[in-house]
Amino acid sequence: MTAPAVTATTTADPVRTSTRFGLAFTVCQLLVMIAMAVFVLPHGGAPSDPAMERGQSVQEAAGLYRAGNFAFMAAGSLLLGFLGAVWARLRRADASGVLATVAVASGVLLALIWPLAGMLHDVALETAAGGADPRILAGWDAVAPYGLAFSVFARVFFVGAIALGLRATGRAPWLVRSAAVVVVLSLVGSATLVSGALFPLLALSTFGYELWVAALAWHWLRDGR
Repeated sequence: MTAPAVTATTTADPVRTSTRFGLAFTVCQLLVMIAMAVFVLPHGGAPSDPAMERGQSVQEAAGLYRAGNFAFMAAGSLLLGFLGAVWARLRRADASGVLATVAVASGVLLALIWPLAGMLHDVALETAAGGADPRILAGWDAVAPYGLAFSVFARVFFVGAIALGLRATGRAPWLVRSAAVVVVLSLVGSATLVSGALFPLLALSTFGYELWVAALAWHWLRDGR
């Protein structure tokens, strides 16, 4: 007699739990960005203000900036919880594992690059508190938009791999089409690294990307496969 073969299976519960992190990621990201815009960033003054004045204002509100940076890093890290569902879904769509590998690798970078900007800003706050010229804080205001622009390259691979997986299964064509729009807008917005005038487009594409992640997670939860 031979023992029956044991087949490893993935139960639905862990995948659904991971999928819910996609919704949590979007909700928390949007809430943090709104809170930062309302309660924290106004303390930094306008970009046209003198660098010394802006730096001193940021230094005076250092506690608020640290709290905001912490919330920002925590919210961005929620994307890591969603990657389990991404891997499981793309493995079903592509047996080779190529799409799953690309999506998870780029998703890890996404969860690191932009939140890392918050940590770097904390370093700038610490440097200024140690007696450095406060004008350094005026220059470090650029770390968030530059970090966001840099993260676009990982975002393109993340969204693109998932969109190819959706197309392979023939499901949710509207998510595939909207993914193409997000990718194009994101690539144009990444040029913020060259010209700050493109930041509004970068911000718009980021908002669209986060809504796309929520829509994807909601679709997978309703799909139940």
